[in-house]
Amino acid sequence: MKPVGPALGLLELSSVARGVVVADAALKRAPAVLLSSRTLSGGKHLVVLEGDVASVEEAMAAGRAAAGDLLVDRVELPMADAQVWPMLADGGVIAPVDWSGDGAAEAVAIVETRTVCATIGAADAACKAAEVTVRDVRLAVDLHGKAVFTFTGALPAVDAAADAAREAASDRLVLLERIAQPAPELRGRLFR
Repeated sequence: MKPVGPALGLLELSSVARGVVVADAALKRAPAVLLSSRTLSGGKHLVVLEGDVASVEEAMAAGRAAAGDLLVDRVELPMADAQVWPMLADGGVIAPVDWSGDGAAEAVAIVETRTVCATIGAADAACKAAEVTVRDVRLAVDLHGKAVFTFTGALPAVDAAADAAREAASDRLVLLERIAQPAPELRGRLFR
């Protein structure tokens, strides 16, 4: 996925119908680019916008106003990390190739959140905090609206990134687990 960015904005709603209205309101207000407007498991709807910072901010403001009390969560990233953009492709599912040969993958962190927005915000914070590699991603696919992602790296980097992800997700975090030296059979196969 080639980002238009650098800004990224997501609006997560509890209503599919209102999600479409929110996408329309956002696009009519500012020249942001609609990356996707799609349903999520759990009966939710996700609107993803990208573009220059001012356009995304303006479109997000219009989207929030149109969402009203049906807004579940939102995230705005003025300078989204490069590893965040691919997370939004392919319907929100990324299953990595086997990373058993990656010597830098001393540890893996599994981040589970209540919303897609929390996962995207947590991933952005983790990637900016330390040198880690995003691996598996599930954005509300077969998860009843929850989302999960994993990342690997050197143990100190994974710990620093996990702290940043935990802080970014805040009260929307379900659980964050870290495995030092994951079993060879799990490397690249965490959710298979």
